[in-house]
Amino acid sequence: LAHLDHDVAAGGHRLAAAPVAARGDVVVEVCERLDTAAAYLSTGLTGDLDALETGFGRLGAVLGEPGNERVAGARLTDFLKRLPTEDGCRTMDIADWLRERESGPKALDGPSSATAARIAPGALKECGDALLADEQWVNARDMYQRLLDEHPGDDRADDARGGIRKAGLAIQLSDVRSLVTEAESMSTGYCRKPAKYAGAPAYREGKSRALFVGDTEATEYTDKLPEAWKAGDAADAALVVCADETEAGDVVETCRYRDHNGRIGSVRFNKLAVRVKAYALRTGKLVTDRRVQMGGESCPGRLGYFGSLPSRMAVTPSAADVREAFEPVVGR
Repeated sequence: LAHLDHDVAAGGHRLAAAPVAARGDVVVEVCERLDTAAAYLSTGLTGDLDALETGFGRLGAVLGEPGNERVAGARLTDFLKRLPTEDGCRTMDIADWLRERESGPKALDGPSSATAARIAPGALKECGDALLADEQWVNARDMYQRLLDEHPGDDRADDARGGIRKAGLAIQLSDVRSLVTEAESMSTGYCRKPAKYAGAPAYREGKSRALFVGDTEATEYTDKLPEAWKAGDAADAALVVCADETEAGDVVETCRYRDHNGRIGSVRFNKLAVRVKAYALRTGKLVTDRRVQMGGESCPGRLGYFGSLPSRMAVTPSAADVREAFEPVVGR
C-alpha cells in the first residue's frame, strides 16, 4: 500500500504540475513565433518588402492574442529603432510601406506611422542625393520634390530646392545632347526641335562658342572653321548653328572648256549657298536666320567631271572662305 500510495502521490504531483507545464509550452511557442517574425523584419531592412509584410503579419497575429502586448510591442520597438538604414532610397521604400500598409492592431499602426514620419524627410534627401550622383536625374528631382511637397517646413528644404535645380539642368543638358546628336538635317534633332539649357554660357557676339550641326555636306565645311569658334560639347556651347543643304549661290564667273570630244562649252561657277539658323542655347531662341554664301576657287586650269561637260559647278571654298561666310552667323 505504501508503494501504491507513493505512486498515487507521484501521479497526483504530475497532474497538479500539468497546467504550469502547459503555460511554459505556450510561452516557448510565443517566443519562437516572435523570433520568426523578428527574422522576417530584419530581412525587410534589406529592402525586401515581402519579408516585411510577412514579419508584420506574424507579429500582428501574436499581438492579437491576449497577454502578448508587451513582448510583441518590444519586438516592434527593436525593429523600428533600426531605422533609418544606411541607404536613403531603401529607407524611403520602407517608410512608404509603413505608411501605406493595411491597418492592423493599433499597437502596430501607431508606432509604425510615427516612425515613417520621422525617417521620411532625411530618407528623401539622402535618396535624392544618391540618385543625383548616379545621374538618375528625373528620379532624383522627384525625390527632392516629394520632400518639398510632403515636408515643406523641414530644415532640408533649401537643399532640396538646390537639388531640383541641379537635376533640372542635368535633364536639360541630357536632352540637348541627344537632340544635337540627332540633328543631321534641318528637319531632325535640335534643328527641328530647339531646346534650352539654362546652364549654357550667355550668348555674346564675338566671344561665344558654337556647335555646328545639320546637313552632312554643310558640316564638312563648318568643320573648317577655327577651333576657337567651336564648342566640344553642349555644356560649353552658347550657340547651336543648324546648316541646311548646300545649293547654288551667286555666279562668280563663267569659263570655257573643251570637253572629251573636243567641243568647247561654257561652265558657270557659283558660290555655295547655305541657309543657316543659330539658336542661343541658354534660351533655345532663334538669334540668326540667314543665307550665307561661300566663295572659293573657280575656273581651274583642268576640270574634272563625269559624262558630259557640266553647265554649272560650285567653287571650291578654302578655310578662309568658309570663315568669311560664317563670321556674321556667330558674331565674329
